[in-house]
Amino acid sequence: MSVLDKVRKLKATRPQGGGESRLRGIFHQWKDGDNPIRLVGEFVEVRTHFVAPAPKRGERGLCIPTAFQGDNKLPQVVNCLNWDVATEEEKAEHTCPICKLHAIAVAALKENPDEDEKKFFDKLRQETNPRPSLKWNIIDREDPHVLSTEGDKETKILGLKIATVGMEAWGDIEGIFEQCGFDITDPVDGVDIKVNRGHNGTRVCYSAQAVIEGTSLKVTPMTDEEKALKPNDLKIICGKMVDSQRMVDALHDDLRQIYDFNVEEAEAAAPAEEAKADAPADAKAEAPAKAEAPVKGAASKKEEAPEKDEKQALDDAISEDGDDDGLMGGADDAQKKS
Repeated sequence: MSVLDKVRKLKATRPQGGGESRLRGIFHQWKDGDNPIRLVGEFVEVRTHFVAPAPKRGERGLCIPTAFQGDNKLPQVVNCLNWDVATEEEKAEHTCPICKLHAIAVAALKENPDEDEKKFFDKLRQETNPRPSLKWNIIDREDPHVLSTEGDKETKILGLKIATVGMEAWGDIEGIFEQCGFDITDPVDGVDIKVNRGHNGTRVCYSAQAVIEGTSLKVTPMTDEEKALKPNDLKIICGKMVDSQRMVDALHDDLRQIYDFNVEEAEAAAPAEEAKADAPADAKAEAPAKAEAPVKGAASKKEEAPEKDEKQALDDAISEDGDDDGLMGGADDAQKKS
């Protein structure tokens, strides 16, 4: 085949009219009050770190402010490098610098620190602890549309969005699965849920409940158009990693010095126990199926909730960054539409 023939063949396989279309607005952002949604398909478990400053609380964060500016800005929420999003399991090799800082803080707290040192390292321990959450395709019942962009033309179309479900809301959702005794995500026999975003006086809090009609569950079959929607590839979209050295370079000077001086000890340290305690057990072993809850042993998650300031940090990451789509690398929340 000649070069010209290959050019013509490639042209014939490409979309006409100005190039490929892309989807925008695929990341769901929880609003205050009730958020009626339909969970679609399986979730993906991720572990993340909130590394940005939190001006609302006067927190400097782990990284310098300039790291979150410019074309190559660091995302406010980064995936933990010790977590394999593809397999949803902890990696054998630990390369996450934030987790290494966490191990250093834990070790320092065991060495009889003075009051100032204890305060510093306890705060560092909390800030560096990896937080588990679930990524889930959803139908946003109040705004079920995403934007399809092709060239300069932008069109609203029906589409699935990606929601971040924290462990607090997950405790309620897991309870809904157990109480219903069937797969609430089923396209025909499933039910919608309402996730409530509220404030308890000190922090943002989340809860969830099934949609009720009268005194009974409201079964809501999905329409044919909804059933035909293509799910977002959660592992690809939400599994992007930031280079380890890039994170180290962005740390505040004192944290980078602590990291450099203690990195060998941190590498030899055991994985953080807090992250294991907060993770959903056997997340994929019991994926949503009829008459079963999607996660075994997750009912105690509320009792194991992270400390208030840790949860507030993650809530700030979501509310200030328009959901934690910083995992996309800070560019935009677009993906190719096939």
